[in-house]
Amino acid sequence: MSTMENANVKMILVNSKGEILLLHRDDIPNIEVPNKWSFVGGALDEGETPEGGALRETKEEIDFDVKDVRLFKTYDDPGIKRYVYVGTIDKEISELTLTEGDDMNFFTIEKALEMDISKNTKRYILDYFEKH
Repeated sequence: MSTMENANVKMILVNSKGEILLLHRDDIPNIEVPNKWSFVGGALDEGETPEGGALRETKEEIDFDVKDVRLFKTYDDPGIKRYVYVGTIDKEISELTLTEGDDMNFFTIEKALEMDISKNTKRYILDYFEKH
């Protein structure tokens, strides 16, 4: 696959209770959506497939290997293509290692929508859960 400079990936991880994993991003001005709750994800590395990027970001950010990843949806936003994947997670928070951000937890959909989430995180939650 060719280099995808303006593409990023997100991973919606759902546990057995139907809760989603969100990470609280660092409060650093030069990162995308600082100080907000968001899904695992980030930019693609050169030559990386979107699925490979989603799996890599999940491993890097929370030290978890997703076994059942599937593409949920792509979004063609101005200047960037966004790939959103879904997978299940069978670990408790205490079994995960957060390496980016300052907090993480599982939330019900209702609770997540009340939190300080990015506009794209809200869009992904609403799109995914209206279909499930």
